[in-house]
Amino acid sequence: MWRLPLQHTDITERKLTSNSSENSVNSAAVSPDGKYLAYSDNTGVYLKLIRTGEVHPVPLPANFSVRVDDWFPDGSHLLVSRKDEPGKASLWNISVFGGSPRRLADGASGGSVSPNGAHISFHRVYVTTPLDYWLGREIWIMHSDGTDAVKVVADNGWLVGKPTWSPDGKRIAYFRTKLDWTTRSVEVNEWQDARAETVLSDNLLTPVLRWLPDGHLIYVLANEENWNQGSSLWMVPLQQSGKTSAPSKRITQGNGSITQINGTADGKKLIFLRDNGAPTAYIGTLAADGTTLIAYKRLTLDESVSIPTSWTSDGSAVLFSSDRNGTPEIFKQATDQPLAENLVTAPEQLLIPRVTYDGLELLYISTPKSVTPGNPSSIFAVPIGGGTSRLVLKDVNIWNVQCARLPSTVCMYSTTKGNVVETYRFDVKSGKSTGPAQIDPPCNWSLSPDGSQRAVIPVGVNEGTIQFRSTSSDKRHDLVVKGWSGLSSVDWSVDGKSLLLAWHNRRESALLKVALDGKVSVLLRSSNFIAFAIPSPDGRLLAISEVSVAKNAWQIENFR
Repeated sequence: MWRLPLQHTDITERKLTSNSSENSVNSAAVSPDGKYLAYSDNTGVYLKLIRTGEVHPVPLPANFSVRVDDWFPDGSHLLVSRKDEPGKASLWNISVFGGSPRRLADGASGGSVSPNGAHISFHRVYVTTPLDYWLGREIWIMHSDGTDAVKVVADNGWLVGKPTWSPDGKRIAYFRTKLDWTTRSVEVNEWQDARAETVLSDNLLTPVLRWLPDGHLIYVLANEENWNQGSSLWMVPLQQSGKTSAPSKRITQGNGSITQINGTADGKKLIFLRDNGAPTAYIGTLAADGTTLIAYKRLTLDESVSIPTSWTSDGSAVLFSSDRNGTPEIFKQATDQPLAENLVTAPEQLLIPRVTYDGLELLYISTPKSVTPGNPSSIFAVPIGGGTSRLVLKDVNIWNVQCARLPSTVCMYSTTKGNVVETYRFDVKSGKSTGPAQIDPPCNWSLSPDGSQRAVIPVGVNEGTIQFRSTSSDKRHDLVVKGWSGLSSVDWSVDGKSLLLAWHNRRESALLKVALDGKVSVLLRSSNFIAFAIPSPDGRLLAISEVSVAKNAWQIENFR
């Protein structure tokens, strides 16, 4: 008898939406039968017939902005998360045909419907940034009508991601990480019996999971070589006990971070969100009064990650880290030139270049490519004109280093240890720390030009508060920037009389100049994410880090 040869079908990926960075897709889910894509962007919720591309808006009340979490098994209702106000969110049931939305739970987001539609798992809101859609401190399960909610996971020292259901609905799986992201794992929880077990551990894991009907678990790993700018889907079979029964298999690769995943009822099609974008350096020119930008241009012209954090002493060039050669390295680029000069290379990741107080050396942080608990880090110094690097000091999880300006000789660096930030003064020549550490909750900070104080922005719930901490004592005071909840970063102006602050909400970002009396000037607004701004030595120019990201929905088939 003749036998037909086995046919190998390649994995196929298909882009389902084509939104721009100004109106990215922020959530998406495929219907149980695979015919429809429900997705949301800044303008509303839409239903797309995948076969023909026909799109219709889902009728919703005015000012009812939501994200799509999941479909109910009936194929006509969606589970959605709504951000009611800063720090508050809720879960709703909406019909794709219109009608009044039905509230299911308050203080909840990131919901997932069980395979039989009887239950919904979700997590409680954690912070007021975009992370509140993906991460929480607790996981709850309730009936699909919103009744009888019970808490099944709670740990103050950890964050948990959106849960996914096992095929039989008796277990849930979820991403779990320490607050400093140094330990990441996937946990399977038999929620009715309160039993949990870790099934995967990898410090490149992200909060995105999907449990398929055949028992395979889909998870996402970040790209170790490219910071957080790339990620890939992996698949591993889970036994009835929840343990893995075979090695993992990679099923996608490519640029862009994957931030959400779901699939059809038969598990043959997966839908995921992939964003493409990278931090880029821009140059802004301030007006004479310093309260408006009169010019704004892009400095780095490639698509690699480029993060500006300092200027040369004469203000002619910006210093930044970039992964354009595969691994983050230190570069210098003149403001009137299209190409950058490579200053420092090494096998490790080289980050956060900062000029010392005398302008003669450049400090930078060196960390291994692999992220591990207690990640060893080093601060090196190199002559500003080029030369051999020298080791200044070593610690774990160093993430910031800054120096004041002469006549001050204050330099400080920060590490993340557990759930706190420890910031030390150190001697840039000997590397020795001077005095005890200053302890803060997770935050961003900037050292004043005279080295007398730090401006600190708490990470998480921020009602527009800036804390000022003395670098020589425990004195501190707060400044409230009224009407600007959602501050995310801070840097001092050159004269020390004002601050440059990045602010964002779900729709836009802004760069603010705030005087020490609280007076606010808006320098720049953007639909892109404005990360921070570093002033040139004369204060006339700003090196601005801005991220332009286009996020869209993709479909993958034939992956099993």
